[in-house]
Amino acid sequence: MKINWPMLVVITSFLYFVTGVWADMPEPFNVANGLAFLSFVAFCVYYRGIQKKKNEL
Repeated sequence: MKINWPMLVVITSFLYFVTGVWADMPEPFNVANGLAFLSFVAFCVYYRGIQKKKNEL
């Protein structure tokens, strides 16, 4: 089984942020956190696109 280390690191750091840091914030739903989540989703989409292009070559 081949492990995709960059994606594993990104997902692990996001889960760490959500469970540890975000849970202790006084107001967890604000613009900054929304932008952080959108950037995480955008990175995942971008990364999957790059991986698909690499697999086609």
